Amino acid sequence: MNCNMLTVKQAAEQLGVCASLVYGWCQSGILPHFRLGARGRRGGIRIAVADLETFLATLKREGRHETKPPAPKPVKLKHLQL
Repeated sequence: MNCNMLTVKQAAEQLGVCASLVYGWCQSGILPHFRLGARGRRGGIRIAVADLETFLATLKREGRHETKPPAPKPVKLKHLQL
């Protein structure tokens, strides 16, 4: 029974990142996950697909619209004489 759970490796593959980055997100607490195994032991990490999608949505940044950059301001140099 899968229950829509992913291993760290599977989550990393879906996101196109390395597994160590996903482990870091889990360790820092920003990516919800389940730790399977006895208390005090390493066990395995499983990530719910819904939690991964929600986490990914929090990382989304909106693109900027194409606009002309502002014109540079003229610089007045006191030490040069023209």
